[in-house]
Amino acid sequence: MKERKRGWLWAYRKTRSYHTSMPQAFYRATRFWITGDTGSFVSHGGFRKTRIRR
Repeated sequence: MKERKRGWLWAYRKTRSYHTSMPQAFYRATRFWITGDTGSFVSHGGFRKTRIRR
């Protein structure tokens, strides 16, 4: 079985790169890992709304 490239660590790093806090990134990465979707969240210092999906 091929390992997924977009796992928990990838999602965590991606959300952190969008200038979110560590707890927010942890929550969003965990949600992405379980459901495949982070849900909408404020990023880039409050100037954007972002969502990461599989």
